[in-house]
Amino acid sequence: MNNDELIEKANILLDEQESSDQFSGAVLLAHNDQPILSTARGYAIHPNVLRNQHDTKFNIASVTKMLTAVAVMQLVAKGELDLHVPVAEYNPDLPYANQITIHQLLTHTAGFDRYWNDAYRAARSDLYTITDYLKLFADTPLEFPPGTRHHYGNSGYVILGALIEQLTGSTYYEHMRKEIFQPTGMEDTDFYEMDLPIANCAVGYTRENWFGPEDGQLRSNQFIYGIKGSPSEHCFSTVQDLFLFFQALQSHRLLDAYHTELCITPHASDEKPGVYYGYGFHIIDEDRHGRLIGHGGRALGGDAFAIMYRDLGYTVIVLSNYDRPSARRILNGIADMLIT
Repeated sequence: MNNDELIEKANILLDEQESSDQFSGAVLLAHNDQPILSTARGYAIHPNVLRNQHDTKFNIASVTKMLTAVAVMQLVAKGELDLHVPVAEYNPDLPYANQITIHQLLTHTAGFDRYWNDAYRAARSDLYTITDYLKLFADTPLEFPPGTRHHYGNSGYVILGALIEQLTGSTYYEHMRKEIFQPTGMEDTDFYEMDLPIANCAVGYTRENWFGPEDGQLRSNQFIYGIKGSPSEHCFSTVQDLFLFFQALQSHRLLDAYHTELCITPHASDEKPGVYYGYGFHIIDEDRHGRLIGHGGRALGGDAFAIMYRDLGYTVIVLSNYDRPSARRILNGIADMLIT
């Protein structure tokens, strides 16, 4: 179908999903580097208080890892970090620093799991810094010997954030603003402190009860996650800003061609056939769509995808303030349209 037909069918899908309360969020669809659809559905604040807009800020969950990985690779490109030496060369006090490398941290092959544990629940309202996050898993055993297999998690990217701080003398959050967000024009992207007012920001809503038995009630997620996100997750952004990030990446304004290609080259295999992990990016080879590059993220009250369909020339970004599969349904529906 042509782009006009694609836009029409995408809007029909979005209307259907909103009317059944299955989707709340924003969508950007681009073809050959030009946005052809930027729209939103549902409410940023319930009940029926503030509607989502195309520039509403959403929790992008693990899509954050793409941003952190590029910041790390900038330091690699400058010769300030070596991908294959022990982390102890830079900071021996980091967890398992003598056993792990930056390559392993970037590819989820270092042996770390997730830090969503009892310590996280207890410290949630005090998580403001990288050091705060490191305390959550510093004494947790590795899942396996570093370099022996791939296991997707979030703790390893916190260590990458600590290395950024070690080498730059800035906080991770300051460095991301200076080196990633500002150069790309990502004016609505940041790690906001969730106890402060944030303009045009969607509240996440979940039907999963992290603190008790499931009852199907729609709950705000503001009392579930850390007060401030980590290098692994819970940055806030917009569909437009993530498109700008992809544009800057592909035009080599963030990294030179060699280091950009390193990011989007498969370095580790996922459990699923045809799914690989680069440096902060998923790489998926499909029979129908060809090669996909990007990242997804999920949270209680959040679902996010930022995907480049390289062989088809399309980019699809879907951000939702509902549980998965809210954004997944939209992504899959549009993906089917791309090859119809």
